[in-house]
Amino acid sequence: MDIHWNTTIINPEELIKISRGDTSIVYKYLLQFQELIPPRIESLEESLKVGDRKKTRQLLHQMSPQLQFFGIKDIVQPIRRLELEYETMPFEDLSSLVNNILMKLHIAIKDVAFVLEENF
Repeated sequence: MDIHWNTTIINPEELIKISRGDTSIVYKYLLQFQELIPPRIESLEESLKVGDRKKTRQLLHQMSPQLQFFGIKDIVQPIRRLELEYETMPFEDLSSLVNNILMKLHIAIKDVAFVLEENF
């Protein structure tokens, strides 16, 4: 079965590579993404709301490998920057970067739901 990737922000090349093109493994990763990322987004939004820099960094660090698998465009560098500068970065900058990441994550969730709906 060929998976149809008509996605906005996800680039599936890395996911296909690590799954060796096995659609059952791709399916498993898509389901994991759909299960794990939304609660982490909620936690990230909450940590940002209360100004918890350390928790924000921890959540992004936890999500980073999975986000790399999904090839989410322009998300790795902002996360790396936040991981390194979370203590010293002005909160406005931190908030702006996190909100940009959150926007991309919400789009990625829609992409994953679309791929699952269209292919499985």
